[in-house]
Amino acid sequence: MARYLADTTILVDHLREREKAYNFLKANLPAISQVTLAELIEGSKSKDNLRAVNKAVSDLEVIAINENYSNLAINLMQKFFLSHRLEFLDALIAATAMGESLVLMTANTKHFSFIKGLKIEKWM
Repeated sequence: MARYLADTTILVDHLREREKAYNFLKANLPAISQVTLAELIEGSKSKDNLRAVNKAVSDLEVIAINENYSNLAINLMQKFFLSHRLEFLDALIAATAMGESLVLMTANTKHFSFIKGLKIEKWM
């Protein structure tokens, strides 16, 4: 079972062949949100890039966005959009980590640090 929910930044580092990201993914087999998978697909510039994305996530659990996580994300948006400019996709990632009791590993801690109850670790 996964201990971490890896944010998109870690997978991007892996796709850029950064050894630290490869080692983290291999050692921890974190889960990812469907949001992260969608962002990686969206960032693909070619069929080769898309194949690399699919290979990078092939051993990882992809957690589906469900009604509970969507509702929690909306609640987080209600609470933090005006004060912290929380974006919807980040809210969905945070809600997924919270709902699955996972530590969110991200390079973008400022996007999430104000969310009470969310466990975060800084990537790099």
